[in-house]
Amino acid sequence: MKADLDDIRSRATDVKGYFESMSEKDRDILDELYEEYSPKQEVLDELATITKDLCVVVFSAAWCGDCKDAMPVMKHLEEKINLDVLVFGTIKTAPLDPDVKWAVPPSPPETNEWEVPAIPYFVFFDKNSGEQVAFIIEKPAVKETLEEEILHVLKHK
Repeated sequence: MKADLDDIRSRATDVKGYFESMSEKDRDILDELYEEYSPKQEVLDELATITKDLCVVVFSAAWCGDCKDAMPVMKHLEEKINLDVLVFGTIKTAPLDPDVKWAVPPSPPETNEWEVPAIPYFVFFDKNSGEQVAFIIEKPAVKETLEEEILHVLKHK
């Protein structure tokens, strides 16, 4: 899959903006989780080198428990290793339409076009070509932490 990252950048936000767009209650929860979490430095160091030419598009929502766990980690990665993160944070399900999983709008069209199976959904792209290089669905499946899972997925793509 190939993505127009400039177009996505014009419609998405960074993680900091995602936090700021939350209701006060949700932002307080995310801020507390962010403050309590400390990513592993050795993983950050390795990620910094292999993600410099990557951009990650994240599909997330305030109502999603797994997103609440993941987005504070993504904020650390954005701040500590300058990971280029673009967040679509207005994901809504379409419970009354059995033919579609996501309500577009407010969800961006990519949720249906990319057949997003669940959120959070992380899609890693080469910044230069726009080509997809990896993805993660929901939460770590192999490693203990999200940053370790990202490193594992990117090293084994």
